[in-house]
Formats: sequence, C-alpha cells, structure tokens
Amino acid sequence: MVTMKLFIIDWYAEGASALLAHCTASEHNVIGYELNDGGKAYSKTALDKPDAIIINYAAKPLHGRLTAESIRKRKGTSTIPIYFIDGDEEDNEKAANLGLCLSMGELNDLLGN
Repeated sequence: MVTMKLFIIDWYAEGASALLAHCTASEHNVIGYELNDGGKAYSKTALDKPDAIIINYAAKPLHGRLTAESIRKRKGTSTIPIYFIDGDEEDNEKAANLGLCLSMGELNDLLGN
C-alpha cells in the first residue's frame, strides 16, 4: 500500500474532529488540517502539497464546496484528488464535479482500514 499525504478539512462544531482522528490513526500521514476556515484551508493546501484532500462537509456543505472550488481553480492544487465525506444525496450531486463523494465505509477502503 502506498502511503499518502492527507490534508483534512472538517467544520466540526465541537473542536474535535472524528474524521481527523480517524485519518491520523490510518497508515497515511496527515500533513495538515483546517477545522474552522475555508480560506485558511485554501492557503494551507498550497503550502502542504498533499496527495489527497478529505473534506467532511456534512455540517457545512456549501463551505466544503466553495473551498474545493477554490482549490480546484489554483494551478498548483488543481489535480489533487478531493474526497467529500458524509454529505447527503443532494449535496453529493452538487459536489460530484469537484471530487469523489464517499461514505465512511468507502473512506475506510480508500485508507486501507
């Protein structure tokens, strides 16, 4: 299995991200994360150069899509795979052109958990 450098974006209200903990416990390297601000996530992804970006957009689907759109438009990050986690069916349809929408089970498969 190839180890990936992951960047996690999760607007979790309680300040503790289950997604971040889950990815950190995997065999992959979480090289960065943002839990509050899409603009900061945009900046950090340019600096950190991840192999994949995982966005939990269940709580704030519009924030997740807008952040992903910004990352896609930047030349240096336009080809980084983006995975959306825990969206409902309607939000997944809206995000499908930006990345791959996964359930937690599918994320586990991707991470090899």
